[in-house]
Amino acid sequence: MKEKISSTFKILETQRKELISLYDSLSAEQRAFNPESGAWNLLQVMRHIVTSERLSLAYIQRKISSGANVPKAGIDSWFRYLILNIAFYLPLKFKAPKIAQVDEDYPDYESMKKEWNEVRNGFQELIDKNDAETLAKAIYRHPRAGMLNMLQAVEFLDTHISHHIKQMERIRSHSSFPGRNI
Repeated sequence: MKEKISSTFKILETQRKELISLYDSLSAEQRAFNPESGAWNLLQVMRHIVTSERLSLAYIQRKISSGANVPKAGIDSWFRYLILNIAFYLPLKFKAPKIAQVDEDYPDYESMKKEWNEVRNGFQELIDKNDAETLAKAIYRHPRAGMLNMLQAVEFLDTHISHHIKQMERIRSHSSFPGRNI
């Protein structure tokens, strides 16, 4: 299981680096573009992703370090995880859980890049220093799916970003997106 977590995390890291390259290629005006009133701009999408990953990492670290007798994630965990994945692939919009909502209109891009790098380094360290038995336990609490193991957590992070990549594409393809060639 640990090898699967590590290989999935490497894919996740490649995805993050591609997103950073994309954001780096955009102007500040493009990153701050709001497609419609009440919709997130690209900076807010990134802020949400970074916040959700930071909070996820903090929860997992606390759960592992608590020394509590944490059960192994069971079949109910896999069922909830399956339902969560199905929901993310449906053409529906979901309101972000309150804890991961974005309050800033224009979050600072450079500080988010730095924070995201630190969060990902924290995930890598957590994966490296814990054994497969620990990582198989129900150590991650998803706001809607409940307790999941580390593999499910990393796979969810991938699903979560993929979901938001679609949102980023919608923003960038908006007819009023700055610098868009018509």
